[in-house]
Amino acid sequence: MAENLGVRGHTYMTRLATSQAVRMNYYPPCPEAQVDRVLGLSPHSNAVALTLLLQVSPVHGLQIRRNGGWVPVMPLPGALVVNVGDVVEVLTNGRYKSVEHRAVVNACEQRMSIAAFHSAKFGGMYGTLKEVVGDNEARYRTVSVEEYTKLMLSSKLDGKNIIDAMKIN
Repeated sequence: MAENLGVRGHTYMTRLATSQAVRMNYYPPCPEAQVDRVLGLSPHSNAVALTLLLQVSPVHGLQIRRNGGWVPVMPLPGALVVNVGDVVEVLTNGRYKSVEHRAVVNACEQRMSIAAFHSAKFGGMYGTLKEVVGDNEARYRTVSVEEYTKLMLSSKLDGKNIIDAMKIN
């Protein structure tokens, strides 16, 4: 990723994954799912740098927003889904976009997944990389990891609201 962006030192990019949190998700069968009244997880983008997702069950439920619609991400046994998060969008000044996604439930079958969220440790900063901006204007604010974490924890899971809050108006 650093090479693709023209960033000489890879150290900063690797610091984005120095902290990890893991969440296991269980979505039980839900008969109401047939009438689109129930979501497993509302549409959102991940506020972290990168997310690695293992879809444990063969039942699809992860969907990404593409061209205004929802596209299912079919599970592949043993494969990881890698989602670019809001932090990477900020660092790359929008060259890499965070992925808006949601989880839907199945009317007849349970679904399980394991997500590993990667971010920087406290004491660092999140902001657009100078090598990426060049002569252009940064589109996002620079904030401490602590300030960003407060923003993330005080926000609802609602579309790309965190990345919108980071934009410079």
